[in-house]
Amino acid sequence: MQRDKHRTDRKHRNADPVAPATPGTMLAAAADGECRRIARALADTRHRHHGIHRARKAIRQLRALLGLLAPALDATDRARMRRIDVRLKRLCRSLSPLRDAHVAALTASTLGDAASPAERRTLEAALVAHRDAAAEEALQRDPGFHSRRQAIAAIRDEIGKLPWTALDARVAKRAIRRSRHRVERAERKAHRTSTSPLLHRWRRRLRRLRLQLEALEAAMPAGTGAPPVDRAGHHALKRQTDRLGRLQDVQLMCRLARRIGPVRDDPRLRAVLAAAMREARAGFAAGQ
Repeated sequence: MQRDKHRTDRKHRNADPVAPATPGTMLAAAADGECRRIARALADTRHRHHGIHRARKAIRQLRALLGLLAPALDATDRARMRRIDVRLKRLCRSLSPLRDAHVAALTASTLGDAASPAERRTLEAALVAHRDAAAEEALQRDPGFHSRRQAIAAIRDEIGKLPWTALDARVAKRAIRRSRHRVERAERKAHRTSTSPLLHRWRRRLRRLRLQLEALEAAMPAGTGAPPVDRAGHHALKRQTDRLGRLQDVQLMCRLARRIGPVRDDPRLRAVLAAAMREARAGFAAGQ
């Protein structure tokens, strides 16, 4: 008797069904992808400064994703999550001086009326030299960022052990509420006392909320119980983050440039920095 090949094929397909994608599994895959992105960025020898920027950006995205899972965790997994987050923060901070030096050089190249073309070139050259020296020193201590790449590989393994299937719409809404409350508190403090650390905290929390909303929109289509998509609100978050970012980039450039001898000892360049800072503060106050 001839076997019914189609019936056999159907039997095998039914015996090994493909598990449906859930918000938790999709966000777990996204977190794993960010880990791989960090490792690739740190290994980028051709575009070293851009690789550092991409690595820090992916770390921020990864920490935002982990924040969505936090309300679903029990005490044991919360402790594991804290250890992971500490290691991610340590990795990000180890790259911060290198990224700051690159941002300062880029910001100098975009100065407008605050500097003449010659002053802008002089300031940028001094900051580029500082940036390149900082990167060279860091790579001497950690050739090829090998230890950092090992760290993210270990973190990736730990993240894979977290209970991502527990992340559903209810958990996601709790996480978003918490992020919104943190943004509101940071904004109130920044308005009361507009210091650089408070403005920076406000910006970080705005960015984290935006990243979480974007991740949820990708993992939980409309109608699945996800938090409602507010595209106007997303754009407002992005604009506010960009405004704070421009102000902080100029503050960073001024702070680093004043530590460099040729800039610190040149009255013209010190005047350029002061003018750039006034222009950035005026632009932020005007909502530009």
